[in-house]
Amino acid sequence: MAALAAWVGTVLVAALVGTSGAIGLLGWGDYRYEFEVPVPGLALELGFQPSWGVVQVGTVCDEVNLRQPADDCYNIVLHQGEQQLDGDVWVAGDVRADDAEISGRLFLDASPGWNSLMASLYGMQVLSLLILAFLLAQLWLLLRAAARGQGFSEHAVFRLRILGWTMVAWEFVEPLLWLFFSPKANDYVAGATGPWPLLQFSSMEPGGPGLVVIAFGLLLVLLAELFRYGAELADEQQLTV
Repeated sequence: MAALAAWVGTVLVAALVGTSGAIGLLGWGDYRYEFEVPVPGLALELGFQPSWGVVQVGTVCDEVNLRQPADDCYNIVLHQGEQQLDGDVWVAGDVRADDAEISGRLFLDASPGWNSLMASLYGMQVLSLLILAFLLAQLWLLLRAAARGQGFSEHAVFRLRILGWTMVAWEFVEPLLWLFFSPKANDYVAGATGPWPLLQFSSMEPGGPGLVVIAFGLLLVLLAELFRYGAELADEQQLTV
């Protein structure tokens, strides 16, 4: 039931995200939406706004003056035990912080109407949710077959293969799609000024396939072969009886 509920919930979220994107692209509203889902006994709010990964990078100050902190570096001290002061300067321990990188999301908005980047971000989000919903549907069908005593069957083998190869294929397809849908593909270039640390866009280049996801997908394919072997043994046993 949990897999079924997750599948239905993912489809509904994909529909909500797609609807909010269509409203913005058609010029009927902006690109920031929140939804209240009427769940008995629970106030459930869902929101979506297009975003892109950002990172804040900068050096750590050589020394931190508590009265006059610097604005061009991170005022961070790594010390041992109690804080030690040399006048107004915070004394670091024997290990000194050198550089820092903080990552997060930069939420984007635009004037109502067609926008190629917004369409790309919404489209990729909806597509990712639909892929996830498809995987959850396969998982639910697999678990349902197992609950009916069909764990070692051609049906289970088929579902496991679908799960594994879909995960592997998506890891190769997604980076290719970002070649056409990333901010860089839409001719956007990030620019910033001011004192450090600066907020910068994460790489606008498509990332490579996730090796962990590919390995897990291949593991499911291997598991499908084991299930196929078990199904053949089960069929032979039935014929013998």
